[in-house]
Amino acid sequence: MQSDRRIIHARKSIFAAIAALVVFSVPAAAQYNNGGYGNRGNDNDYGRGEGFYREQRDRTVYYQYDRNRYCGVQNEEQMKMLGGFKQVNVVNRLRLQGRNTGACQWPNGFYRRDNGPAVYMLEGYGSGQDGGRICAIGSPQQLRQLGGNKNVKVIPGNSNLEAGRGRIRPC
Repeated sequence: MQSDRRIIHARKSIFAAIAALVVFSVPAAAQYNNGGYGNRGNDNDYGRGEGFYREQRDRTVYYQYDRNRYCGVQNEEQMKMLGGFKQVNVVNRLRLQGRNTGACQWPNGFYRRDNGPAVYMLEGYGSGQDGGRICAIGSPQQLRQLGGNKNVKVIPGNSNLEAGRGRIRPC
């Protein structure tokens, strides 16, 4: 349990460090919604209903994806793939509903982490463990056969592609 907390804290710290670097390279309106877009919270606005939320004093973005579950957006690249920062609601006090399912799942598709050559295919959705499939592509020929040749997205090396999907298996 203590180990899990350290991992979560480390991920939040990494996410915050990445976010801090982005402040100098991206216009302010794109920064985790500084109020230029979305909803500015008031004392009664806690993050109700499905959507993306963050507190004014915290850059961590959460996705309330159904009435009883929410997850933490892993990094800026994932937020872009989920629709972008314009849809993040900034609230004074965050109270999400239900169970935190950990890191958000990546959308279906083909991915490669920027720190390695392996390509993965993600398909299917669900919540929690084994909510969808993740498999490792074995060869360039297999990638071509699966239709992923020109569709591989390169994402940060610290991205958790397995989030909500279970173990990586061969395709």
